[in-house]
Amino acid sequence: MSFYITMEKNDQPKTQGKSILWPNLLHFYQPPDQDRGLIERIVNEAYQPVITLLENIKSARATVNIPACTVELLIKTGFGELITRLKGLAETGRIELTLTPRFHLIMPIYPEEEVERQIASNYKLGKRYFGYTYTPRGLYSPELAYETTVAKTAVRHGCRWLAVDEIAINGNLGQAIFDKLYMDKSAGGLILVPRNRRLSEGLAGSLFARDDISSADDFAKLALDSQHRFVFTAVDVEHFGHHIKDRHGLLSQLYQHPQLVPLTVSELLSHIRKKDYCRPRASDWTSTPEELKNRQLFYTWNDPQNKIHQTLWELYRLATDEIKNAAAAGDLQHIRAREALSAAAPSCGLFWASCRPWWYGVYPENMATNICLALFSLMAPSAKAKDKAFKLRQTIYDLVAEYNQNGTARKLQIDFLKSRGINSRKFFERG
Repeated sequence: MSFYITMEKNDQPKTQGKSILWPNLLHFYQPPDQDRGLIERIVNEAYQPVITLLENIKSARATVNIPACTVELLIKTGFGELITRLKGLAETGRIELTLTPRFHLIMPIYPEEEVERQIASNYKLGKRYFGYTYTPRGLYSPELAYETTVAKTAVRHGCRWLAVDEIAINGNLGQAIFDKLYMDKSAGGLILVPRNRRLSEGLAGSLFARDDISSADDFAKLALDSQHRFVFTAVDVEHFGHHIKDRHGLLSQLYQHPQLVPLTVSELLSHIRKKDYCRPRASDWTSTPEELKNRQLFYTWNDPQNKIHQTLWELYRLATDEIKNAAAAGDLQHIRAREALSAAAPSCGLFWASCRPWWYGVYPENMATNICLALFSLMAPSAKAKDKAFKLRQTIYDLVAEYNQNGTARKLQIDFLKSRGINSRKFFERG
């Protein structure tokens, strides 16, 4: 395989004669309490078409992340055949499956013991639903949230690689040279695979995208950089047809483009031999260099100035402590309560309460209610804990009403968009 660029008279790169390795990670996720009608729309608009093109295009390869909570949700809502089809793709080597927490928690900010439980549970359920094809070599940390503890978790569970955003490598954007991989000094040389943020956001049609990628040639022109041997993209599947109508057509074009060589992340490791040690930075796939410098980490899910976030975390800690106490006291319901708490507290409630720029008050309200239900499922929760949980839940409902009625949410959204240089009208018109 040769890697060079030929130039036209107008000095624009020409794709003929050059090819580039393209591992693409497709992230399927919906929370366990998602509305049945919305699930049906997402399945019909995005999941079905994307799986179909992976089946029909012989050259297609992808790394797929689908947490067990979404697997079980699809089965429960009547779409279990999608899981059967994903299993078939794994059997033929078209896709590889990753390890991930069962309920899509943000790994650096949840208790380590909860992360461990969810990783172990996801592995067990992955084996149940995907059989021998579920042999994950890599870990997908939701939202590509990285911290040293995440890398060490990957190593403990036998993973060879971890997906990170490019900003994790040195705290900057647009500086990564995609001709090598990185080894994490803090985790015994675990291989870090940096996501190309510019191409990932462009591929998704993200609000934050710098480029309007509407065709495979648009993508290829950006990818075929003289310093790139590969481009690793990681994208939510919902972008392909659900968030943006018919966008799975773009994905189909890409998998058939003559200058792109689709492969899984694990296959990439056998092609890219060059590796450097690094000391990565705590970050996620929306972090900015300024946020990293100011230690403003994971604010989309734990913003010290966001009253809803802080009240939800207080309620979560209360329920966690009460369930631990119940276990120590021999409460026979503590295991059921702990499982219910895990399902009650995925990252969605925090994400949609962030106003960065996402806001939908129903999600934090549901999270608060479900945490309370988990706590109340104990045989004998303390009266003090129950009373405090009720009050915290009501506080969250009151805050959501205040954010809606007083315009607090809209102001926070506009301030955030302004800080990112995004026209707020563009965001609100997208719906």
